[in-house]
Amino acid sequence: MRYYQIYKEDFRKNWLLAWPIMVGQLGQIAVNFVDNIMVGRLGPESLAAISLSIAIYISLFVTGMGISFALPPLVSAADGQGRSRQISQYFKHSLVINIAFAIFSIVVIYVVALPVMPFLGQEDSVVALAIPYLEISAWTMIPLMIFQTLRCYSEGMSETKPPMIAILVGNVINILLNYMLIFGKWGAPPMGVSGAALGTLIARMSMILVLIVLLYNWQNLWHHIQVAKYFTYQKKLFLKILKLGVPTGLQLFFEVSAFGGAAMIMGTLGAYPQAAHQIAINLASITFLICTGIGMAATIRVGNQLGKHNYPAIRRVGVSAMIQVFVFMIIGAGIFVVFRHQLPLIYIDDLQVIEIAALLLVMAALFQVSDGIQVVALGALRGLQDVKVPSLITFISYWIFGLPISYLSARYFKMGPIGVWIGLIIGLTISALLLTIRFFRLTARRKSAGK
Repeated sequence: MRYYQIYKEDFRKNWLLAWPIMVGQLGQIAVNFVDNIMVGRLGPESLAAISLSIAIYISLFVTGMGISFALPPLVSAADGQGRSRQISQYFKHSLVINIAFAIFSIVVIYVVALPVMPFLGQEDSVVALAIPYLEISAWTMIPLMIFQTLRCYSEGMSETKPPMIAILVGNVINILLNYMLIFGKWGAPPMGVSGAALGTLIARMSMILVLIVLLYNWQNLWHHIQVAKYFTYQKKLFLKILKLGVPTGLQLFFEVSAFGGAAMIMGTLGAYPQAAHQIAINLASITFLICTGIGMAATIRVGNQLGKHNYPAIRRVGVSAMIQVFVFMIIGAGIFVVFRHQLPLIYIDDLQVIEIAALLLVMAALFQVSDGIQVVALGALRGLQDVKVPSLITFISYWIFGLPISYLSARYFKMGPIGVWIGLIIGLTISALLLTIRFFRLTARRKSAGK
């Protein structure tokens, strides 16, 4: 009760910012959730193909999202200082960087990822389904990164509802298109897993249009976009955004690529473990993506207080967000354990896959708190524009400890699917601990120095 009284107002402010982001994330999760259910009806090979493709695509996807995440703390700090012109400058420079990264990602997928996919030790039937899915998915990067720029600008201005609405509308479109294209409904040809990718591409383009309409009609948000001079750019602003965005992208890359690597390792154990892994990861992503809402709220509020040089408030915002995410993830862990045999049935009715997935859900429950704390700590540090040391922490946590332990546990010590997840648990726990220590040390240092 004492902690509640201390952080009561911060809990309220965090929630006001976070809930639209959470709803948007839940909408995004709903699409992935429905996609996996639909594809699961096609059999374990199709579900494994989605897992393999996503394991490759997601590393570029989250790196791009990380780069786009440079915009909210810069915008929120400029907003806190009343520097309207600077907001427009940050927006247009971020837009160019994000589109350039999208084009780079497409080249990487076509030149590197697709040619090497048959040599990753996966089953031939899985690879045959995964390749066309990834070919189409690559092109979703362009609308994704344009949408992310608009979304991060709006959220940096503390307006989190417009992106939420755009995501929900786009996700409804995605679900309908995927149903039509996967199974060949309403006159469309049945495209299987490739239909899921095409539906996502069209839906992401629609999300851009919806968000533009909302920003145009939402208070004064369109002003900064309208007055930006799109034919003049400054090298120093590109560099400033990249100095924040690239390390943030690397943070997410190190974590998600570790999970992608885990999926690859799981694939070498067979299509059934890989399908079970995809089910467990998809369910764990629900709690994780909801926590990113609290993490983004921490980024926005910390960035705003940084602009005002209110250092005691920065510490209070971060701690309150950590408390909120701790409570939520404890509940999530309990749901995974209690319903570990029922939840996989939503995706597939294969008993072998369900048994493996049930075991993995127990493992997922073990890393819930660590997963939530690390994403909020990263968000708070991002608001402080501290990204280089957190990038090193995530690299050490996931690539030095997590992924190698996953491989050794699964392959060398013959622990199978559970061994893969032991590495993930260790990596997430190390990350959460070191990032939390970093936040407390940094805020204490700035408070004492008064800068």
